[in-house]
Amino acid sequence: MARFKELAEHVNMTVDEFLMFLDSPPGRRLRQIVATGLIVSVPFVMRIPGLRRSPIGRAIELVGGAALVMRLAEAIRDWERSEAAKHEGGRGPVIDVPPAS
Repeated sequence: MARFKELAEHVNMTVDEFLMFLDSPPGRRLRQIVATGLIVSVPFVMRIPGLRRSPIGRAIELVGGAALVMRLAEAIRDWERSEAAKHEGGRGPVIDVPPAS
């Protein structure tokens, strides 16, 4: 728990700075990686026997949870910051994301 608190103290980023990062080239790369991970993991997650037998798993299967997760992944991947929001803030911090391997 102490390690988590130490990490939280070091992270000093506002929501606007985070959105600026997500709109930058490294942020786009990160969004692509997260979306791909979600899309690839959906079939595996839905095959977990304990999840499928639980009431929550049945509800997810009934309402098409896999399709919802796919839509969420597509929304993450395709998200673009509005032009008005782009012009409000200045240049934010640069966070480098290593390339996907």
